[in-house]
Amino acid sequence: MTPARIDMDDRIAITDLLAAYCHAMDASRADLAIRLFADDAILETPVGNATGRAAILAWIEGRLALRSSVHQVGHYLLNPLFARTSETRIRVRSMLLYTRQSLEENGRSELLSTGIYEDEVERSAGRWRFVRRCWQLKTPLDDVYFEAFSM
Repeated sequence: MTPARIDMDDRIAITDLLAAYCHAMDASRADLAIRLFADDAILETPVGNATGRAAILAWIEGRLALRSSVHQVGHYLLNPLFARTSETRIRVRSMLLYTRQSLEENGRSELLSTGIYEDEVERSAGRWRFVRRCWQLKTPLDDVYFEAFSM
């Protein structure tokens, strides 16, 4: 990976992509979430994998169908690090907090999971999309992302 600089417009657009995924999933909007993936994208998670938009959409719809009607979930992606892999591709690592809040008055909130997202995004036709989205519970945190900071 090259430690080449990533301009601020691309960082903002990619950060918006990450946020759009969280908001779409939390709103149970599979139709919005799937638009964020390239046609041949790969999704890998501890609760299932999918390749291609049709399979990813089916995975998303399946996960959304499991949700409780008395809770609101929240995906929080934190501390993104960026590493360019080519002129049109960038890897992004972010930390996940996944919560559930009761919709009842004075209902409680709970942390359901944490993890690391390892994403590869690609700019095509002026838009950034996921080409690979991988959520893992444990990931080593001592690799190439730090090259950009050691120069």
